[in-house]
Amino acid sequence: MKITVVHQGALGDTLLLASLLVSLQRRWSAVQRTLVTRCSFGHLMIKLGLAESAFDADDARHSAWFGASLPCTNTSPSDFSLPWTNSDLLLSAVSSGEDAWAANARQACPGARILFFLPRPLPDYPHHVTTFHREQLAPLGLRPPVLTNPVQRRHGPLLIHPGSGGREKCWPLENFIRVAHVVKEAGIRVEFLLGEVELERFSRHDIARLGREFAVHCNIPLVQVVDLLAESRGYLGNDSGITHLAAWVGVPVVAIFGPSNAVQWHPVGPKVQVYQPKGDFGAQYGAEKDYQQVLKLVLEQCG
Repeated sequence: MKITVVHQGALGDTLLLASLLVSLQRRWSAVQRTLVTRCSFGHLMIKLGLAESAFDADDARHSAWFGASLPCTNTSPSDFSLPWTNSDLLLSAVSSGEDAWAANARQACPGARILFFLPRPLPDYPHHVTTFHREQLAPLGLRPPVLTNPVQRRHGPLLIHPGSGGREKCWPLENFIRVAHVVKEAGIRVEFLLGEVELERFSRHDIARLGREFAVHCNIPLVQVVDLLAESRGYLGNDSGITHLAAWVGVPVVAIFGPSNAVQWHPVGPKVQVYQPKGDFGAQYGAEKDYQQVLKLVLEQCG
């Protein structure tokens, strides 16, 4: 069974496809799963064992599918097909099913069964996004995946990723540093992970300060982040793609949620604790009571 899933989203949204990809494997044991997404995300999903192959969603030939219908006169489907169009089942999160992309997909994949699903639910949807995906793909009879046991290296570090794509999602850096000091005093090694966004957003002073007190990993490839997480004792981070990655890898995770809907978007993993402060996420986000609660969860998860 050859299955292709087409998705264009951020890292966290892509990782939340993991449950769907595992469910597809449970449904068809002899399955070859192909993911069409950003190149770095595709390589990551292969490393995680969630896909057997991946292709670039930004390929110019694929981008053309969003425009006018592909030519039919004096052409065959092979003239405008892509390497992943030779599928038995095509699942698309980039089309409504009634647009140019859908028409082009039907021409390029004449032998495939094609289903369309929305990647993100409406704000009032009462369940997790992974349930939302399975509900839309109900004709396939998919079951929820069984999560693996947590992975915890007793001699590994607490890994802290203090950033996120949205500023409003970020707990104050000073609070992350306070947690790191207490955990370090408890005899647990602490390391920080900074991506491109954090290196641009944080001041040079703050980055240098982190480097003086802790080991800091700066802007390393996602596939290397997986290896770093797999050797960690625990993880602390905001609502971010890296937090979703840590959860799926199986590390004990404390995820701090700001304004996002944690019911819909909480990380999926075998040992995840989500903390979401109540009330205003502006000036009050990072209050002392929140710091104490997060610290307590971190010590419990690392224990």
